[in-house]
Order: sequence, then structure tokens, then C-alpha cells
Amino acid sequence: MNTRRRIAVGLAVTALLGGGLTLAPGAAAAPGTPRADSCTTNWSVSSHEGYANGKWCNYNTKVIGTVHDTKADGRCPFVRGLLRGGGHVDSNWAGPKGHSTAVRLNAPRGKSFSELQMRYINC
Repeated sequence: MNTRRRIAVGLAVTALLGGGLTLAPGAAAAPGTPRADSCTTNWSVSSHEGYANGKWCNYNTKVIGTVHDTKADGRCPFVRGLLRGGGHVDSNWAGPKGHSTAVRLNAPRGKSFSELQMRYINC
């Protein structure tokens, strides 16, 4: 049997037997291994001080993105995540003008975010 034919037969047998590198349905990650975030919906907020955008993740229990300061006005913008049932979580602020910083908000266990607002501090 020539080489091409052996390769073709080998590939056909592999396909018939379902060969390949797949995980069994429902296979879990090793204990202690963090799961990948499920980020599905984009968000964007803005104000006179700047703007922010990013994604909602993990059924609105996590918010990621970036906040940008667009004015030299002594005000540094940040993102506030309002929690269902009350309370809030604030991001780091960006400033001075032209500066950006990451937004990473995590809701406390058992809570989720209902809304995002743009706020500022005097800086």
C-alpha cells in the first residue's frame, strides 16, 4: 500500500471511530481552576467628564471595561455599578485628561448588577 493510500485509510478510520481531542460533555475543570468569564452584552456610559464601555459578564455579576477621562476639568470619572436590592460597587477612576483605567466590578456573592452609572471625583 502506498503512503497516500495509508494516510487516507488512517484518516477514514479515525473519522469513523470519532477520533480527535474532545472532552466528554459536562467535563469539569480541575479543582481550583478558574472558569472563563461568559461576557455577552456590551455596555456604554458617558458624562461631561468622560466615557466608559465594556461588557456584562457572568449573568450580570461581573462588569469589565475601560473608563476614559476626556476633559482637563479637575474631575476624574469612574463607573458605579448599582446592585439589585441596594448597594453599589465603584471602579477605579481615570484622570487626568487623556488617562484611561480598567473597570473590573464584581458583585458580592448572591447579588448582581442592575445598572451602571458614570460618576466623578474631584482630583
